[in-house]
Amino acid sequence: MSATEVTADMRSIAASLMTGLFLTGLVAGCNGDNPARQFPAHLMVSYSANTTGSLFPCGCRIPLGGLSRRGGVLAQESPYPQLILDAGSFAGGNTGYDRFTAGWVLKAYALMGYQAVNLGIRESVQPLSQIREWDAESGGMLVSANLLDEMDMPATRTKLIREIGGIRIGITGMTMQGIQPIGATGMGRVVQPIPPLHAVMEEFDREGVDFAVLLADMGFEDIRAIVAQVPGFDLVIQGTDLVPSAGVPSTVLEDGTRLVAMGGAGKYLGRMRLDFTPDGTITGEEVMRVELNGTVPTLSSISALLTEYKLEMIERRTEFLQDPTNPFQRPQSPELVDVLTGYVGASFCDECHLAIRGEPAYVRHSTAWGILVGQQRADPGCLACHTTGWGVPTGMEDPYRDSHLTGVTCEACHGPAAGHVREQKIQREHLDPSSLLPYQDSTGVPFSREVPEAVCKKCHTEQWSPDFDYTTWLERVRHPEPIGPRRIYDAETGELITPDLPEGLELPSPE
Repeated sequence: MSATEVTADMRSIAASLMTGLFLTGLVAGCNGDNPARQFPAHLMVSYSANTTGSLFPCGCRIPLGGLSRRGGVLAQESPYPQLILDAGSFAGGNTGYDRFTAGWVLKAYALMGYQAVNLGIRESVQPLSQIREWDAESGGMLVSANLLDEMDMPATRTKLIREIGGIRIGITGMTMQGIQPIGATGMGRVVQPIPPLHAVMEEFDREGVDFAVLLADMGFEDIRAIVAQVPGFDLVIQGTDLVPSAGVPSTVLEDGTRLVAMGGAGKYLGRMRLDFTPDGTITGEEVMRVELNGTVPTLSSISALLTEYKLEMIERRTEFLQDPTNPFQRPQSPELVDVLTGYVGASFCDECHLAIRGEPAYVRHSTAWGILVGQQRADPGCLACHTTGWGVPTGMEDPYRDSHLTGVTCEACHGPAAGHVREQKIQREHLDPSSLLPYQDSTGVPFSREVPEAVCKKCHTEQWSPDFDYTTWLERVRHPEPIGPRRIYDAETGELITPDLPEGLELPSPE
């Protein structure tokens, strides 16, 4: 919905609702309406949004984020009462794997002490049964004023009231509608938020809420238009795809409501310290954006929880791979090295051997998939020699899902590389092998730096390569040694970060 639609479509409804005693009670706002309770001198609001199913650090140069790091920040002792909230889009998508991962995000949130989580755009495309299952597993922390079921009842609840620092804090949420899968059933529907938000604010007023918070997964202009018609919120936390700048203060809307935003796929955590007088007047604030980098301590309970996740993911890996709607992406984070098994795709090889990608011999092999047309792309006789790992567990099975294994890539010649990648990541990322899960390889195909003659002759037969000679042809594809990792640059300073390298090994030039 747009701000124009909100204003045009809902003006008459808002006008009829905002009348009489109802209007008088709401316009005054929740802040300071209960003089019998004294506000704390300070309140720390920690907030996240747009986690998109990201459980572990991610990033090509400097991995950021990760739930264990977020938990480490939130677990640090604070002199202030703390309110921990999420503005929505904690799920990554609507496939079986996405829903599985989102459930673990919420389990981690419960361990971290989150008080409320908004149902955002990515949750609006989930089956209602799944949303309610998540809510039960997380202890009832999900909230939304405008996501309804087929009976026009709330998908979970429209509000939560928490006692923090001696005051009553009311929390509600709203979202825009995401794009639902074609033919999906059992889905909720997103309605215009103004009428349900008015109803929530009336309940806040009746229940003596001192401080009202709105979690909103939608654009700034839409939020501003809605808040202008539903007065009384003290704080709005906006979910966004963008990464807010560090140290930027809150935006104060026309009615005095403060608004802060957070995004970035779980790589950052927002923190806002509010300073109060005893009657609830805000006298100051400090807004911080915490970058979840490698210097941030981790929380052991979250790390243990994520180990449970990895064990279950290994058990259900085949189920997720066989889901035709899900092009399952193998994770590349160092913390997930222990779930790598079998064929992993050439992107892992690129981390250290990127220079090989430009060699003519590699290019000719890797583009073998493009030679196939029409029914050839479903013919096992063709796929065996134009893809990687055909007929082997974790290898090519479905071209759509296993697009990382189309063409004759590194692993077609050298064998499944998960074990090799694991060893290299342990060394380069200084991981403790004892903290990782035992490695299991289901392929039965050995990994070899040298390419055995039998491997070449599986495809270079007398029929297809009558002139093939292993000894001479091998020299055509032999890679120059040594091959080192890419240059890695610090995202903030631009300085070169040089990993530990064996003596005499030099870094190749940047791409």
